[in-house]
Amino acid sequence: MDLLKDYHVLLVLIGTFLLLVVLLPFVRWEIRKLRRAKLLANQVIPISSLSEEDIAKIESRHPSGKKMYPSVNRGHCVGCGTCVLSCEKKKTLALISGKSTLLDPRICDACGHCEKACPTGANQLIEYGQKLKVRVPQIDENFETNIPGIYIIGTLAGAGLIKESINQGRAVLNAIMRDVFPDRLPHIVIVGAGPAGLSAFLSSRKFGVPATCLEKDATANTIRNFPKKKFVMAEPLDMPLVGPIWVGDTTREKLLEVWDRILEKTEVPIITGAKLDAVRKEGERFIVSAGGQEIPCDKVILALGTRGEPRKLKVPGENLPKVFFQLLDAQEFRGRAITVVGGGDASLEASLALVSQGCRVTLIVRGEGFPLAKARNREKIDAAVKQNTVTVRFQSAVREIKPKSVVVASGDRVDEIENDFVFVMIGGELPFPLLEKIGIRIVEKTL
Repeated sequence: MDLLKDYHVLLVLIGTFLLLVVLLPFVRWEIRKLRRAKLLANQVIPISSLSEEDIAKIESRHPSGKKMYPSVNRGHCVGCGTCVLSCEKKKTLALISGKSTLLDPRICDACGHCEKACPTGANQLIEYGQKLKVRVPQIDENFETNIPGIYIIGTLAGAGLIKESINQGRAVLNAIMRDVFPDRLPHIVIVGAGPAGLSAFLSSRKFGVPATCLEKDATANTIRNFPKKKFVMAEPLDMPLVGPIWVGDTTREKLLEVWDRILEKTEVPIITGAKLDAVRKEGERFIVSAGGQEIPCDKVILALGTRGEPRKLKVPGENLPKVFFQLLDAQEFRGRAITVVGGGDASLEASLALVSQGCRVTLIVRGEGFPLAKARNREKIDAAVKQNTVTVRFQSAVREIKPKSVVVASGDRVDEIENDFVFVMIGGELPFPLLEKIGIRIVEKTL
């Protein structure tokens, strides 16, 4: 008995030690974070409180004489902090409660770095007196669109944080199950295997509802498309069939490790490489066309995200492993020969980032000049051309991509340029045309 008593005392001591060493620092950290958020919130200067003198100062600092300031769509903000880090004028933006917030509009000189750095498009420069307008699918409180039986969740439904996306995936299944009888379980097709889609899929398995999950790329593509080493503001997650998961403030790589463990633990059969082509109604059911197959179902959950589909060149060789449609980490390509296609800000900034890593860059532009690019990017590219670190081919087009080269046509002249990698950065095709083709209504909201 004495031995047993000593054993219990030892367990209590170990438990107390763990409580003090593990839990207490976490609690103190959370308290400090809440205090800091409250302190920052008290420092916020609303746009509506600006005087005419303040507005005049803002106007005088802008290169084009406009009264501009960054406006944040908090529904799409993921709290990554990239805009805060990229801002030339510190204390203009701050992360408050996991969201980018305009702290002091009087400091901002409208450099636009925050807008360009934002990976989700949540941060946009707008003119004083204007409102940020966004186009969104029409959905009700249960995420159901104007077409009964078709639902939209995730970033398209305004979820800015991973936690919100997961909650929406769980909530939409709860809404569907309220109208389900045990002898009439619906078959559900879920399009998209990001945080929202995966949550909906796991929730359907929890309820025992037959479901098919389709993904055009890799699972958790929203997270995978963040730049490498990107700082991600995450929160405690409660994933269906998995339970609570603590990830805290972490990097893209750590968050992906957590996501891969979820997929490994649940062993969910996700069909990848299945791009959504159409959804049509046949009788009382839907037919989902994706990846060359047609799947009949009773309910459709769209978790497509807002990044859209990268626009393709539609030339031979575009599917080679050497071809990319976005630049995540320029360091990976250090010292290589690179061809960049496109004349907008994305292609110019990618070219400059690659040059900074010692790459030999050839820039292929369909038109003459860079009329859609920002002035500062045009100036930097012009400087790089003078230094012979970038070669620009205007009025040119890629005709073919080969394993070790690209074929480029400039009028009647055709050249084969040796290279290691190709970046095609000619814009993206947002999912709205596809949604409208399905019959889903798109509305404009003022934030």
